[in-house]
Amino acid sequence: MLDGRALRAKEIHMYIIDESLSKRLTSIRFMLIVLVVFIHNNLSEVKFIDSTEIFFIPEYVRIIRTLISDIIARSAVPLFFLISGFLLYAKCPMYLTNLKKKVKSILVPYILWILLSVLFFYVAQNISFTKQYFANPGNIIKNFRIIDWVDIFFGKFTQRAPYPLVYQFWFLRDLFVLNLLFSIIKVIIDKMPLGYFLILILLWINSTNIYIVSPEALLFFSIGYYIVKYQISIDSIDSISTKDIVIAYLLFIILELFFCDNFILVHKINIILGSIFLLKLTKYFIRNNQLYCKLAWLEEYSFFVYAFHEPLLTVLKKISVKIIPMHDEFLLVQYFLVVILGVTVSLLIGIVINKVMPKIYSILTGERRKRLTTAST
Repeated sequence: MLDGRALRAKEIHMYIIDESLSKRLTSIRFMLIVLVVFIHNNLSEVKFIDSTEIFFIPEYVRIIRTLISDIIARSAVPLFFLISGFLLYAKCPMYLTNLKKKVKSILVPYILWILLSVLFFYVAQNISFTKQYFANPGNIIKNFRIIDWVDIFFGKFTQRAPYPLVYQFWFLRDLFVLNLLFSIIKVIIDKMPLGYFLILILLWINSTNIYIVSPEALLFFSIGYYIVKYQISIDSIDSISTKDIVIAYLLFIILELFFCDNFILVHKINIILGSIFLLKLTKYFIRNNQLYCKLAWLEEYSFFVYAFHEPLLTVLKKISVKIIPMHDEFLLVQYFLVVILGVTVSLLIGIVINKVMPKIYSILTGERRKRLTTAST
């Protein structure tokens, strides 16, 4: 039987988030950021101002890096979209209230980090010692045309790439657009839940360019509302046998690694299986209170590490290939070392700024520091 509060929540498509679920979502965020860093360090070449170094990747190195960066880590961003959509629809905010909040938490830091990156790259590209680490023919700030200046924010108009200057911020760009559309998405799902879902699945599998947002972002953000609409509990994930998920996941990983690397459907299935597997892990994360406290503390810095890691990774990758012999097992040394250094240094810088300049840190992270501090009390 449903109590009065739960019945009312169900009627208006609200979702009761209990303490256990809140902790589980908190416990996974920093790990997902680390997986994103692994995606961004899977290099086969490095561009300098006057040359490009291309590396021969042995098969065993390719398999290990593909397993981590191109299979396991690829569930991280879809999960972020799913969690974001779920939390938004679970709270069921008024449109203007949500928009005001997202301007502070997404749009302001999005603009500030891009402007800081422009300044940073401009200075670094005009110092002889650092120029080789921050310049390649496609990103010289002083040579930017008007369309390039537009593109560093939108990432849609030039052939450089479909990304803004801080290219991991395509996630924030798409997330902000989805927040602008969240009421429309809700209405469409309410009117044609099955048809809309099937269309999204097809768009996602075919990687169809729908221009406004990526099909992956739209699908997983929308799944967040399906969870709220149909009151799907995390128990539905927990009820799936861990053994069955591990076996299925390993099977499809083997298929993608050795037999179907160009078969997109296998890759998409691995994203789904990986997402389920990662969500199941959170059950074990919160069982150990000491482990959970560490993960919850790291979660406070997850946005800063996400925002800061890419410019740092650019430097570390170029320095590392000058120091580390880029062949055989040294390729794996570089792969793991750069990720560890990138995450650690970003985290330390975030901690220092948070301690010394808490207001600046709060602005750069979309006032998440204040929100997280309040939520933890």
